[in-house]
Amino acid sequence: MVNEPGLLLVSLLDGRRDVRAVRAAFVVRCGLQIDEQEVSELVRQLDAAYLLDSGRYRSRFQESVAAFRAAPTRAAAHAGRAYPDEPDELRAFLDARYSVEGGPGGRPAAPSGSSPRALVAPHIDLYRGGHSYAWGYRELAEREPAELYILLGTCHTPMSKPFAATAKAYETPLGAARADVDFLERLARRAPFDLWADEYSHRTEHALEFQALYLRFLGYAGGADAAPIVPILCVPPEGLADGATPREAAEVGDFLAALMETLTQDGRRVCFVAGADFAHVGPQFGDPGPVDIRMARHVGAGDRAMLELIAKGDADGFYRQVVEEVAGPGMAEPGRARAVGGPRRICGLAPIYALLALIGPSDGRVVHYDQWIDAAGAGSVTFGCVLFP
Repeated sequence: MVNEPGLLLVSLLDGRRDVRAVRAAFVVRCGLQIDEQEVSELVRQLDAAYLLDSGRYRSRFQESVAAFRAAPTRAAAHAGRAYPDEPDELRAFLDARYSVEGGPGGRPAAPSGSSPRALVAPHIDLYRGGHSYAWGYRELAEREPAELYILLGTCHTPMSKPFAATAKAYETPLGAARADVDFLERLARRAPFDLWADEYSHRTEHALEFQALYLRFLGYAGGADAAPIVPILCVPPEGLADGATPREAAEVGDFLAALMETLTQDGRRVCFVAGADFAHVGPQFGDPGPVDIRMARHVGAGDRAMLELIAKGDADGFYRQVVEEVAGPGMAEPGRARAVGGPRRICGLAPIYALLALIGPSDGRVVHYDQWIDAAGAGSVTFGCVLFP
């Protein structure tokens, strides 16, 4: 952690100033005295922590990328933090989500009926949002499993392309959820860009880890006799013209077409799962005002209108509702609305849009909706589940 003067000092490390120039600019802007040795020591500490864009950082980053590419599987990055890492404890924990406060109130009935076409599920951590996962995945558990699961998840770090896949199995404490390597290779040949360019983004991203975990828990994906997964991370396209929607961006529209062509040729019964939260508001996320009852009500109203469009399978209507919304009480007007998901910062914008564009007009059902609100009003995250039979 750095104090306010320290933050100013860090902001001056822009690659264009040497130590002397950084010190001089700091003194002018802050009015506090600092010597060049103190600046050099700060630079040393930041570089040691890989917090500067330096040769040391770039070398370490490339080592990390190479190690991930060489790894046979994608490790469970959040086990032991976002959920228990011991198998028996984890099974008990996930099973208890059915009956905790806010949960569906009971375990799934025996499976009957064909697998649903799609599910929008949360990607909030399981300690805060596990009851919502239970609502959505109970719906899957009460239906026959699909033969292939296409997982679409928010990427919370920058990517060079709008979609990124990995052919690595997603490890979980309950066993690995294997990826369909053959399907992914066929998809990659059709894709309008290098589908592996941003594969490293999968390394620590949680949005799909939690979906793979739940599918493994149900026994619906991962094992030798269970369905494989196709893990794909998503980000909104940059530079869309006013009024345009993502499918009008060539890389998005062409990729979605390539995915549908690959699925049509494949012929298996598929279920799409989007790991996607909704609003992120409050000072924690850049809003000037705290999360109070007025902001929570405004967000809830916007979310409910959004969920109606999602349930209808209206991809473009959903997108426009999100990015064209007017900010509510205490909320900031985002300068890059399309990139950040509108004033509510809908971080599931990209995977939900992709899912809706793939399944088309639908008769979906909102299974669950909830708001997590920090007790001090610092932030709020909303999430829920939508099922498409």
